Amino acid sequence: MTVGRKKSGPAGGLAAVLALSVVSLMLFTVYVKEGDCASGRGCGPLHTVQLGAAEVLRPVRALLSLAASPFDAAQDRVSSALSGEEQRLRRELSNTRALAAQASDLRRENERLRQMLEGQRPGYEYAPLARVIAPVGEQFTNRITINVGTEDGVRPQMPVIVGNNILVGRTTGQVSRHTAEVMLVTDHNFAAGVRIVPPAGFDPSSGQVDPAATGENVTYGEGILRTNIEGYFGVEYVDLSARAEEGDYVITSGRAGGRELLFPPGLFVGTIESVSSTDLDQYKKIVVEPAVDPDDLEEVRVITDW
Repeated sequence: MTVGRKKSGPAGGLAAVLALSVVSLMLFTVYVKEGDCASGRGCGPLHTVQLGAAEVLRPVRALLSLAASPFDAAQDRVSSALSGEEQRLRRELSNTRALAAQASDLRRENERLRQMLEGQRPGYEYAPLARVIAPVGEQFTNRITINVGTEDGVRPQMPVIVGNNILVGRTTGQVSRHTAEVMLVTDHNFAAGVRIVPPAGFDPSSGQVDPAATGENVTYGEGILRTNIEGYFGVEYVDLSARAEEGDYVITSGRAGGRELLFPPGLFVGTIESVSSTDLDQYKKIVVEPAVDPDDLEEVRVITDW
């Protein structure tokens, strides 16, 4: 006959918990009353046991710290290496972006110069490609100096273009052997005979006007391009009945009343920005946006003959 082990009931477990709690409270109370060994009053038995255990475990903690030190050093080295690699990659990325931006700028510059060199119309003669070397800043004037002159076939009153076919000004009487002053189209003293054409009827790169695109029984405006005393760059003396709308192109007419002017026909000047008039006006008020901002000029070409 096997005698079974007596099982503890819920009451026995609760009693054990209460007993352990009472013992723990008593030990804690004794520990607190013993005071601190550092106070000079001596150590109680509980403090003595605590210090003894600390002394016994101190070599173990030292061994554990010694064993962990190589791992800590390795972790520091790995972190340092990763940080250095990240900084190197960031520097390389920054340098790559800078080189890409520089290459893009060089491509645009090359394309711009190529277009200027190829932008020669048949039957025209040109001076060498000229660089803007200085602005001429005076009141009510807008002029620049370029690095070509009489040695390059440049004379006063010659058209100056940029790109393929864009009129930006004309040379003045200030022409030396190697330099020339250019009066820009936005100068108050500049004037040119112009005509207005629809965008569909004009190719700015070639200067060719399609007669079929101007429309039947439609008279497109003609007038004088200039900057008025109020500072508006536009076309004056355009008849009220003539066609002139926002977005139309303004090009040189090459003549005025049957008289040949300083500029060949078909040079692109700009786009009409606004058109207005009142019942008291004799002519339309037309404001033009230049095809090229005079402040952005870097290279130009002088047309010496056509």
